[in-house]
Amino acid sequence: METRFVEDLLKQKGIQFNYSGHDVVVKCFNPEHDDSNPSMRIDKTTGMFNCFSCGFKGNIFKYYGILTNQSLLKVAKLKEKIAQFKADTNGLEVPPVAIPWTKSYRGISANTFKDFNAFYLPCDSERLKGFEDRLIIPITDITGKIRVFQGRHTLSSGNPKYKNYPSHTPLNLFPAIMPKGSTTMVLVEGIMDMLNCYDKGLRNVACVFGVNNLEKDTKYKLLAYKTQGITKIFIMFDGDDAGRNAARKLKPLIEACEFECEIISLEDDSDPGEMSAEYIKSIGEYVNNENMRN
Repeated sequence: METRFVEDLLKQKGIQFNYSGHDVVVKCFNPEHDDSNPSMRIDKTTGMFNCFSCGFKGNIFKYYGILTNQSLLKVAKLKEKIAQFKADTNGLEVPPVAIPWTKSYRGISANTFKDFNAFYLPCDSERLKGFEDRLIIPITDITGKIRVFQGRHTLSSGNPKYKNYPSHTPLNLFPAIMPKGSTTMVLVEGIMDMLNCYDKGLRNVACVFGVNNLEKDTKYKLLAYKTQGITKIFIMFDGDDAGRNAARKLKPLIEACEFECEIISLEDDSDPGEMSAEYIKSIGEYVNNENMRN
């Protein structure tokens, strides 16, 4: 089912637009905003719009007084996204020579690595060239299929620290599935951050693999969590200037996807990958209290 309601309406109104991923970009509808450089994004199917410059937001159909069946539009968009997700999935398989990871590492227990099917290679694999001496995590999507292998070098002098196979495959947030009944989730930057939080009891946590990864098609990458009932997202990045700036950059993008969003500010130079069980427990209690109120 192809839906072109938004494009058709814009053409009817004589509004120029450009495509950007799953959105169209136009000049802001806010009469008080002189938008010389178009900064308003409109979802091509649902019609939800948001100006990232002045914050003006709404729905294009309501804006022009047009009634439409939003439920049908959302179902159509969901089907479109799921079809694309399936088409993008690689369906990789763990190499036959892989050996399960059975020991703790960087304060993270062996049981946590087992939960995520971590493994290592006894020698250079024909498929995973250059992945020896690495802790390897299969990155799965919402269907359970493996999209990418990410390997973290176990040697302090190892370079690069992280390596992906296939190297150019887009990364979804991981894990793709939150605990049943969760309405909140916590986003951290890297996979070791996520594993440490998970290991210490914070289970509704996912890593974004860097701010640039989530910036690319934010709605698509958060869609899986919306369908699971997540309504509020906490951003918990490193307690340094880079982490704080990245969190502030992502917050409006997440809110534009119709999630509540809150930044958890960490102490200076603190890192979710190195936080203690006690500290993570306090974060979990706060997030879980929010979860129970929703």
